[in-house]
Amino acid sequence: MRPTQRAAKTGTLLLVVAGLGAAVLHQLPEPADQTIRPTAERDPDTWSMPLDGYVQPGWSETDFAEALLDQPCLRDLGVDFPVPWATVDGLRAASIADETPERGNTSPALAWSRPLSAEAAADRGYHAPSTAGANEDGWRAWAQDPEHAAAFDDVDQDALHRCFDDARRELGTADRDGADQSASQTAKRLTYLAAEDARRTPEVRAAATRWRECLAPTATQELPDDPHGMPTTAMRQAFALEARTVASDDEIALAEHDIACQTSSGYRAALYDAQWNRLLRVTATDAAVLRSADGDQAALADRVAATIERLAPPAPEGVD
Repeated sequence: MRPTQRAAKTGTLLLVVAGLGAAVLHQLPEPADQTIRPTAERDPDTWSMPLDGYVQPGWSETDFAEALLDQPCLRDLGVDFPVPWATVDGLRAASIADETPERGNTSPALAWSRPLSAEAAADRGYHAPSTAGANEDGWRAWAQDPEHAAAFDDVDQDALHRCFDDARRELGTADRDGADQSASQTAKRLTYLAAEDARRTPEVRAAATRWRECLAPTATQELPDDPHGMPTTAMRQAFALEARTVASDDEIALAEHDIACQTSSGYRAALYDAQWNRLLRVTATDAAVLRSADGDQAALADRVAATIERLAPPAPEGVD
């Protein structure tokens, strides 16, 4: 989140996403006849999918980890502005909130391709993960500090970029804007499209009908056609979902019953199988993008998280 690089990175991401979106339109006639070896084991509990291994951690986490690593080098150059605090969970939540399909993102975060989990339902009902730990206000103040920006401008630019490059090499994000990034965007796009398509299959639609029959006796508002429509607008208003920071008991109770009905109706099992199977074969164009990249981005995610846990300033009390 260095003030001189964030805008450039964002612009690069938008260009990549736009390019992939155009590719989707032009390649509709291309058959999905290329087999891709899964990068993850089947696990309905975590909703793992075949292309998960290509997906890189979000920009919020990697930017923060890089900023932590380049601090000693920057101090040697006379740029001594310690990064604000942040937490791994908060930064992940911020990345998810940034990569939404509602914003027209053709490659949304994997969280948008997964149904609500039992753990999340019991912990926060239908609420999204809290972004409090991202400390967005603190980061904004740090990035916009005029003295901070001036300090970057006053040092040797080649030396400055060596600091940034060394941090990226140490973390393993040196290819963040190259083949690995393209594969990450492709994997997220295909996973999202597979989830959308899976919900339209006869097996999943039949299971959704059974889900409605299971949940209807306890629901106080009209139910959507399938669990993907939960919570409805009426439910969000009844639970004051946007106004509350913590889920109410009624919200959690409905969310837990929702998950139980998804399971007993066979909806989750049918949806998981349909989505998984659709990701085992891709087009030749998408296969070439995936095969050009490292399919073990989980290792990068682990390094990013470990770096943050090791080097981040402590969060205020009460912030996870």
